[in-house]
Amino acid sequence: MQPTAPTSDIPKPNPQTEEIVDPEIPAGNHIIIIIRRHPFGLVVQYLGVMFGLGLSYGLVFLLLPSFANATTLQHTEMLLSISAVVVAAFSALILLIGTALYRQNRWVVTDDSITQVLRNGIFGTLVSGLSMANIEDISSEQQGFFAQIFGFGTLKVETAGEQANKFHFQYCPKPENYAKILLDARQRFINENPEVAKRANDLLNVPGLGGQT
Repeated sequence: MQPTAPTSDIPKPNPQTEEIVDPEIPAGNHIIIIIRRHPFGLVVQYLGVMFGLGLSYGLVFLLLPSFANATTLQHTEMLLSISAVVVAAFSALILLIGTALYRQNRWVVTDDSITQVLRNGIFGTLVSGLSMANIEDISSEQQGFFAQIFGFGTLKVETAGEQANKFHFQYCPKPENYAKILLDARQRFINENPEVAKRANDLLNVPGLGGQT
């Protein structure tokens, strides 16, 4: 009877790597990358709300002595202070909801397509899809002082069809890097699926990629 191998010597199965799952992407699609917006867009929203609240209540408290007498001034100031706290708390809640919605805006890049998910309010979601075969051009744009300093811009994907202006992703972090990733993914798709790319570009009449010249 052969001796039993120690339990510690028995090789254990490797744990399976869990795939990235996005609810907007059909099951089985291989996700290359998910692009989300730069936090600077949130900073702009926060500063806008804070500036609006500060300006409004600053003007109210500044002009209040002109419209209230000494008897009612103290009582009115107390009511305004309470209302300011309530409005500030409500604004903070709105900003938290806005932050969550902002973070849900994304591009999901797979081997054969780009899916754009845009949140338009609490109950509004716009989902658009674009095949790699239909992409004509990919570019990035960074304009302004803050865009250059903080490294964000607009990522643009153009086609020869009706969707040419729908795939512009604002506040994209490092847009030039993501543009290169998209260009590489598009080139791989064309190399691996030449017939699919040719048929799509024949329909779109794109010169140089199988379409008419």
